[in-house]
Parts: sequence; structure tokens; C-alpha cells
Amino acid sequence: MFSSFGQIAGRPQLLILSLMIFAQGSAFGATVPYLSVTAIGSLGMSDQSYSLLVLVSSVSAVTISVSLGILSDMLGNRRHMLIAMSALGVVGYGAIYFFPSIPVFLGATSLVVPFFYATSSLLFASARLETGDLDQGDAAAINATLRAIVSAAWVLTPAGLGLALGASGSMIGAWGLASLFCLFILICALFALKPNGSRPVRDTKAPGFFAALKELAAPDMLIRMFSIAAITSTLRLSSTIWPLILTLKLGGKTADVGLIAGMTALTEIPFMLMWAHLLKRLSIIRIIVTAALGYGGYMVALSFAAAPWHIYALALPAAAFAAALLAIPLNYFQDLFPGRPGLGTAFLPINSFLGNGLNAAAFAIGSYFLGYSGTAWLGLILAVLGVVGLLSVERRVARIA
Repeated sequence: MFSSFGQIAGRPQLLILSLMIFAQGSAFGATVPYLSVTAIGSLGMSDQSYSLLVLVSSVSAVTISVSLGILSDMLGNRRHMLIAMSALGVVGYGAIYFFPSIPVFLGATSLVVPFFYATSSLLFASARLETGDLDQGDAAAINATLRAIVSAAWVLTPAGLGLALGASGSMIGAWGLASLFCLFILICALFALKPNGSRPVRDTKAPGFFAALKELAAPDMLIRMFSIAAITSTLRLSSTIWPLILTLKLGGKTADVGLIAGMTALTEIPFMLMWAHLLKRLSIIRIIVTAALGYGGYMVALSFAAAPWHIYALALPAAAFAAALLAIPLNYFQDLFPGRPGLGTAFLPINSFLGNGLNAAAFAIGSYFLGYSGTAWLGLILAVLGVVGLLSVERRVARIA
């Protein structure tokens, strides 16, 4: 199960990229959980302004990430892009830390920091290239392991910041720490990454920018995108409703929410390593379908929860299936374009954007008509629809081939 760590450690460029991925995940983990608290609670932003900020920053992030992913395949040298994007991260996060005000927060979060978000796609695309000489199973296992490193960053950084800054009443310091993580990535990109990586990074047969966008809009690709988004949106829907069920329906405490969330995130890491190992034996489609249906079953069980301890008991199966849905889809998209990791990795922000939209719609409809427990059944419906769509397009493509 831990062989992927040995392969990462044995490849200097891949090891550097894994450290950069941890730093990038830590920058996100330091700020995203405290975004609303800082914007509304500390800076005094209105609820409406914050909602607009989230929308604008989401659109900016997905547009920039997809564009840079495609351009990285065309230009080949991702190191220069990583230098520029991490430098913008230093500036954006640093501006909020040194000049905490609503105008600075709005400008940095909606226009500057989204460029740093693109480093996620660039780093995973670079890592994929470093495993180009491995068989598909080993490469996918390493990729899933790197995704587990991101989860580890999300477990460690928010918890440490909460302990360090919680008593101060302000989380602005989190943006200062995020700026330091960006600086670490910048230094690694400048002095540790090889100019062109360990292997050729440019696909001379890669289509132009608009041709690549046309590929993304092809019917089969759209079905794949919406199917995977429907499946992964169940994770977001669950994280939205189970705290509400626990605290408002079952009489649980706020402390229970934090404990269950931390326990689930921590448990996901070993399960990610397990799924990464299984990639060497099972197909990606089989793992995604199994995890999607398993998580749909968890959502159904969640709707029947009648006591706080039921939520605690369900945390283990939730973590087991969620781990696969967090780690494996990236491999699926990258395998669709084996010679163009930038385009394949560009599906990651698209999936996140679509998943958030489906989650918002499901929660709005479900909470109004079905209540919180009834909304959990919509998670099952989303998972089943995603599985049906995914299997249908894969069977059609296989039949044509």
C-alpha cells in the first residue's frame, strides 16, 4: 500500500512536486475554512456581498485553471507558469494579511488569488509527466497518493491554525501563513524544479487553444463531466446536511460537528492509500462506480439517523467511499488525454464548479420540500444518475472502438 511513497521518494522531481502540493493544499486549508468567518465576522462584509464574492471567485478560478491547463500543454514549460502563479499567491494572500479591509479582500480573493488556484492543476499535470515511464496502474496510484497528501494538509493546517489563532478572535493571520506557503512554492519552482522537468513536457500534436475547448464541449465529454460532478456532488451535499441533522434534529452539539469532521478527514487518508493500491488491480471505472453507489447507500443511512451516535458510526463508511471519490476522478480525466496532462487536469476545477452548483440546487430543493433527512435521498439519486451516465458513455465509446 505504501509502495507509492517509495516511488515518490526515489524520484527527486516528483518528491519536490509532492512538497509543493502539500504547501498548496496547506494554503487552501489555511484560508478556505475561515473565509466566511473572516469576510463577514472580522471585516464586516454583508451576506449578499460575500455570496457574490464566492460566485465571482469560483468563476474566475475555473476559467483561469482551464485556460492555463490548455496553454501548459501547448507551451510545454509549466515551471514558468508555476513561478508566476505562486508569486501572485504571495501578493494576493499577503495583501489581505498586511492590509485587511473589504476592498482589498474583495480584489485579492476574486481577481488575484484565483490565479494561485491554478497551481493545483499545474502541479498535478507536472507530476503526471514525471510518471510517464510507469505503467498506468502505478502512475494512477502515485497520483492518488499525491491527492492524499492534499488531504493531509487539510487535516493538519486548519486544526493547527484553529489552536494558534482561535483565542485571538481574528483569523487574518491565516492569510499571512498562506502567503508563506506560496513563497515556498515559488522558491521550489525557481531553484528546485528543472526548467523542463525530467522528461519532455510538450506534446507537439496538441491542438490549439480553441480546438481543445471544443474537445471539452464534445457530447461524450459533457456527459462524463456532469456524471462525475453528480457523483462527487454527493460529498458536498453530505457535508452540508449532516451537521444540520446532527445539531438541529438530533440534539448534537457544535463540538460534535468539529470532532466528526476531523475524524472523517483523518480517516480518509489511509483509505485513499488503499484505493491507490487497488488501482493496480481494478479499473478506474469500477472503483468510481463502487464508491459512488457505496456513498449513495451512506446517504440513505444518514436519512435514518435517530441519535448523534449514528452520525459517529456512519463516519467510517463515509470516509471509506469518499476517499475514492476525492482521489480517483483526477486519474480518470487524465487518462482521457494521456499526452496532455494539462487538459486532463483542467477537469478538476470544472468538476468542482459543477459539483458545487448541483449541491446548491439539491440542497435548495430538498431542504424546502423534504427536510434535511429527506434531502439525503437526493444524494442517492445524484450518485445513481452519475453512475448511469458514466457507464452509458463508456459502453458507447467501447462499442464504437
